Amino acid sequence: MKYAWIAEQGLCYPLVTMCDVLDVSISGYRAWKRGGRPDRQRLTDAQTLALIRAIDAEVRGAYGSPRMVRALRTRGFLLAGSASND
Repeated sequence: MKYAWIAEQGLCYPLVTMCDVLDVSISGYRAWKRGGRPDRQRLTDAQTLALIRAIDAEVRGAYGSPRMVRALRTRGFLLAGSASND
């Protein structure tokens, strides 16, 4: 309901202001505009572990945690509980 109102009022008020007043995230609004699907998939802990193991095998153990996180994000995944940079 909030997102629909923001879409209707888009020409009257800045997006940042509307999202702040209605206490919604800009990234959440943009995901709603795209059809309600975030552009990145969130992984469960088990899925994250399996993916990390697959990437680790692929790069033969060459990645530490910062590069591993970048590799996950590059592939379009978010870790459970991590925030988007939108």
